[in-house]
Amino acid sequence: MKVLGYELSTGLAAAAFAGVSSVLGMLYSGFLVYQKVEELATLDIGAYQAQMEQTSNKIETQGKLLESIEANLRDTKQLTYDIEKRVNDKVVYFEGKMDKFEGKVEGTKAELEDRIQKALDNPLAN
Repeated sequence: MKVLGYELSTGLAAAAFAGVSSVLGMLYSGFLVYQKVEELATLDIGAYQAQMEQTSNKIETQGKLLESIEANLRDTKQLTYDIEKRVNDKVVYFEGKMDKFEGKVEGTKAELEDRIQKALDNPLAN
């Protein structure tokens, strides 16, 4: 095969094509890298920084809110525990009162049954 007056074999032509395509590929990739560098150079880093600061402020605010919620939950838990303790104390107190009342009722019942039995045994004695 003759190209520009030079006689080239098939292998040499393939090698020349590979060399030229490699050089063109490097030039194209260099152009793309240049475009990306230009794009990065035109970025407004201040806007990104302001957005990051705003996000940091939001995170700090959320952290403070979370701490406040945790404190409120601890206080509510303690209050609930205190109320439960008072209610249990009252229940125990009233159970004691009920036991005394039941004892008195049982005593009165036994006394009343005894009187009724005495009255039935000897109706003229009362």
